[in-house]
Amino acid sequence: MSQSQVSARWDAEYRSGRYAGEPPLPFVDEIRATLHASSVAERRGLYIGCGNGRNYLPLVRSGLRLYGLDLSSVALHQLAAREPALSMRLICADFRTFVSRCRFSYVIAIQVFQHGAAADVAKYFAGVGSLLSPGGLFFLRANAASTHVRRPHTVIERNDFGGFTVRYESGPKQGLPVHFYARDELQALAPDDFALVAEPREAVTARTPPETGHWVQWEAIWKRPEA
Repeated sequence: MSQSQVSARWDAEYRSGRYAGEPPLPFVDEIRATLHASSVAERRGLYIGCGNGRNYLPLVRSGLRLYGLDLSSVALHQLAAREPALSMRLICADFRTFVSRCRFSYVIAIQVFQHGAAADVAKYFAGVGSLLSPGGLFFLRANAASTHVRRPHTVIERNDFGGFTVRYESGPKQGLPVHFYARDELQALAPDDFALVAEPREAVTARTPPETGHWVQWEAIWKRPEA
């Protein structure tokens, strides 16, 4: 599926009310606290996959100088309508092909690095490595391999760590590849000079009945050493 087709799919999701009225994830509080206790809070950061602001806005409203990037122009228009003053900080792009002339002191990716197959996953982590300044922090939340994948799907990739990629056969992500990470895979993908600040932990969410099983996400924080 081409980049324009993926963008159009997400545009349709946001037009239909995706994330409207949903509260921010608890991980946002940890990100905010970690940044405000660090030396980089007043510097420039990048939120990858900011959408229409569910998790992005609470961080910006806490005083962070945070830029938002998303491939959905509809999501960014919705976000700018909520906070017009932020429009100059919003970037419409696919992170896999995003090129920046500057580096960032912190990078946040919440539930976005799971979209795509193994080749896309590698691009995500390499992209963070190229953008994060020395001493910078990287915050990640992404699918865990222990998730009970409920919707009809086909497993299209598996790796030696235990991670895998599925292609959904129904639902809003029909036809799209989605990756589920194993724990050791995360550390293998992180750039060599990244050190863990918060070890990967699984955030478990029970599915709403009548659905059964759990949706599981890794949450982790890395730091690039000072030069």
